[in-house]
Amino acid sequence: MNTPHQPIVTGIDGSGEALDAVRWAARAARLRDVPLEIVHALDFPALLAGGVVPPPEEMKDTLRAHGRRYLRAAQEIAEAQGATAVATRLDPDRAAQALIQASRTAALVVVGSGGRGRLTGLLAGSVASAVGAHAACDAVVVRGDSWDDPEAANRPVVAGIDGSEPSARILAAAVAEAHVRKVRLVVVHASADEPRPETDPHLDQRSATEAGEQLLGELTGEHDTGGITVERVVVRGHPRRELIERSAAAQLVVLGDRGRGGFPGLLLGSTGQALLHNAACPVYLVRTVG
Repeated sequence: MNTPHQPIVTGIDGSGEALDAVRWAARAARLRDVPLEIVHALDFPALLAGGVVPPPEEMKDTLRAHGRRYLRAAQEIAEAQGATAVATRLDPDRAAQALIQASRTAALVVVGSGGRGRLTGLLAGSVASAVGAHAACDAVVVRGDSWDDPEAANRPVVAGIDGSEPSARILAAAVAEAHVRKVRLVVVHASADEPRPETDPHLDQRSATEAGEQLLGELTGEHDTGGITVERVVVRGHPRRELIERSAAAQLVVLGDRGRGGFPGLLLGSTGQALLHNAACPVYLVRTVG
């Protein structure tokens, strides 16, 4: 359970994508009135010669100096976005491990969708996927650049609900984001199931739509929406395609880190993976396992 004092954590590697993540995370920290922690991973394990011999201290010192410079620049950017309590930290570990470890005491972990792609780079796509799949708290992968447009502040938050057990948790996170941003929430339920050949396809489609409407009606009816406007959308189609299309007109897409039947050994669900690679706006992954 998150507490008001838990920070938002973001990681940097000196890339532009990393600084986008800092901007997004700083604004989120300002909206939530929580601290922001910026982490730069030095990835010393990658420097072990033959996996055994440690690197020279001079090399470590050079990496630390670069890291401190990256952190100073990131802190200035965060403070310019309105974050008032900003801490910075060098971590000797690998990027994904550093952020996953930090997630144990964080309210949210924010990463960019791409990065330098080098051994010491923090925000390569594999790192974003690893954090999204294994963070102990919710995670955001910052995609696209439309979120930085002033007009984006009026765009809705979109939530993808599949009817699985964590749906209430996903809805709660989406409501909270829409509430702090003072925008409407669009709750989407999409079913890719094909009509059964032994039934009337029109009847089957109508039944699926009615079931989806009942699901969203019950979920939103049971949850305190804090006075925000909630639009319920039920469509027949692939969830990933529907959410990717809607991301073009949203400021944030919220979904679970697993799909139906997900379990801890899985990586991200297929819909989450598709959004991480194709969404036009930041993607908020709600931790649904553990």
